[in-house]
Amino acid sequence: MFMTGTVGLFANTAAFLLGLTCGSFLNVVIYRLPKDGLSVTKPRRSFCPSCRNQIFWYDNIPFLSWILLKGRCRFCHAPVSFRYPLVELTAGFLSLFVFQTEGLSFRYFFSLYFVLALTAIAFIDLELMVIPDILVRPTILLGLFSALATPYPPMMGDYLWLGLIKAGWNARLISLTGSIGGLVLGYLLLFMTAVFYKAWRGQNGLGDGDPPLLGLIGAFLGWIAIFPVLFLATIAALLSVAVLMAIGRFPRGSKQVASQPVPFGPFLALAALAWYFYGHSILNWYISLFAAEF
Repeated sequence: MFMTGTVGLFANTAAFLLGLTCGSFLNVVIYRLPKDGLSVTKPRRSFCPSCRNQIFWYDNIPFLSWILLKGRCRFCHAPVSFRYPLVELTAGFLSLFVFQTEGLSFRYFFSLYFVLALTAIAFIDLELMVIPDILVRPTILLGLFSALATPYPPMMGDYLWLGLIKAGWNARLISLTGSIGGLVLGYLLLFMTAVFYKAWRGQNGLGDGDPPLLGLIGAFLGWIAIFPVLFLATIAALLSVAVLMAIGRFPRGSKQVASQPVPFGPFLALAALAWYFYGHSILNWYISLFAAEF
């Protein structure tokens, strides 16, 4: 959904600024959620991780404050990670893209939560190699509720959706079925993969958080997205490892590669975003190729 003129400019700017603001909160989530003794609400004010001084409100303006302070703390002048403006800008553009996809609707807010949760999960897993259950489980529930509250044809694919509608199925029931199917299929697919890999190699091949994460993605995008997302994530992970090996940032040799842990969550999140924004069009194009032959 693309708006033009003054109204469109205002709406798109508002969506981007909302994303920037959410990105500032995401930084709190990414830093505090995995740490014992911290919560996203206590302490209420943000603080410098180096000197622990509370940050003034005018030093906490998304992206702009990091630029004005030249990426350093006002008090101790310790460097502030580039992750902070990166997360804020990422959230801003994701909010804008979701708004252009969904328009101002309930689906926009559900989808915004989904893409921002994926962003937080990706950065946490990339830094600490852990996917917090406390972030995954509520997002799964919201995905199921979203499917029920806002029926979503891509959950099943347009052709199957229309077939079930013609057969007398209720749109909400179809959408919820696709969501539950995505949750179950996504979780079981990676869970069974991890079980078989451990039985074969005698070591863990996937993190405990990866199956629930793919289940979360399925709850929002439906069962039809599971295999494409897993395929895209696997290809992206293999290409990244290959590049790191080529530049000497990853060990060579089959034994060294097999023993080197690689966070899979960021690749699943990236693949899910790609499928959310472009999967519907790709799927319809792919199906049309076969439909044209009959």
